[in-house]
Amino acid sequence: ELKQKGDRLDITFFTRPQLHMEATELIYLTMHQERYEDLKQRILLTYGAKYDKEQEQEFSARMDFLTQLQEDTEALLDFQEPRLRYFFERHATGGSGHCCLATVLVSSFNDIRQEDLQQAAQAMEERWRLLSGPGFEISEISYSGLTYCRCPQDQTPPLHEQINRLECAPEFKWKIMTALCSYEASLRELLSLMEPVLELLQGELGKLEPLLEPVYAYWRTCLEGNSLEELLPRIGPGQGEPHLDRQKITVRFWRTPCNRMFLGENWGVPGEIVAYIGIIVELDDAPDGSQASDQVICSMLRAIGDNSKFSILKLLRKERMYGQEIGERLGLHHGTVSRHLSSLYRSGLVSMEKGNGRVCYYTINRKGLRRLLEVLDQVFLEEPAGPQEEEIQESLSVPGDETG
Repeated sequence: ELKQKGDRLDITFFTRPQLHMEATELIYLTMHQERYEDLKQRILLTYGAKYDKEQEQEFSARMDFLTQLQEDTEALLDFQEPRLRYFFERHATGGSGHCCLATVLVSSFNDIRQEDLQQAAQAMEERWRLLSGPGFEISEISYSGLTYCRCPQDQTPPLHEQINRLECAPEFKWKIMTALCSYEASLRELLSLMEPVLELLQGELGKLEPLLEPVYAYWRTCLEGNSLEELLPRIGPGQGEPHLDRQKITVRFWRTPCNRMFLGENWGVPGEIVAYIGIIVELDDAPDGSQASDQVICSMLRAIGDNSKFSILKLLRKERMYGQEIGERLGLHHGTVSRHLSSLYRSGLVSMEKGNGRVCYYTINRKGLRRLLEVLDQVFLEEPAGPQEEEIQESLSVPGDETG
């Protein structure tokens, strides 16, 4: 725990992980085939140009560590187990967001200060009792779980009315209602199912700490010289709460939810704001492709420029296939197909999904291809200079110089 009180924000940093939060996100992402390796490639393509060589190596090392955790999680859990699927099944929530029951039970009632698992579970139960009592009501549901707001104590709606207002399917509303009505038992069952991954993270996350010191230093620098009002516009759409005007903030760093940031009020401590910050999040990241690394772009173009790889991409645009199928269809040796698929996967042009046994299925990564096209459009097809800019260029040209 690091405390810092400057002229602007009274800040407390917590740098140790909360295992229950980390495990919930890790299991959710792994079950739904959301790969850290894919995220790594997307970020290098979008923001890679802002990194120097050392920074890119540090970023890649953090993402490679998370990739290994994800592979270990796949080996530990049976994702076909009915109760595990029940808690981590993905449900649509308003707009294009998604959430699962595990996130509702854990993230919605998490106490940012608790790190010991048993104490954290007790704190979540206490937070549930507080927020389910008079004076609070559920306002919305999002990727981060339930959001609460204050209401007059004598006007707190019944729980079923609060849940019925949520933007999600009736099936998910029923799951939430059932779980919240027996919150303590539901939470205990969930933590029991998560136990193998909790033990994995307890033994492994400490090894990531040397790579996180630059992250802690970056955020201390960002926060010490700004007010909350100045920070909110830079946090990004949908991440900050515009009504928050407190000057006391408690920060917790996320490992497995590495690209997420959440800001909200701490209902358990009046006047305090909590901020959860993913370990690869930075302020003012503009996802417009303007910071794309030339090295990453060239890597993707080389992959598309190879005849065999191009043929593989054309096959995968229609259906998911495994390596042997692709080799038979294109008349390519298994080793050649394996190398090509590995290259396409690293370049973010194909996605991989593990099937039964050791079989891996591949599909075209349309998001990756669209992102590449957007970057190329920005780099090479920018709008021509307007009349005013052309006049400036003409005034700067050398008279009589027509060699260009």
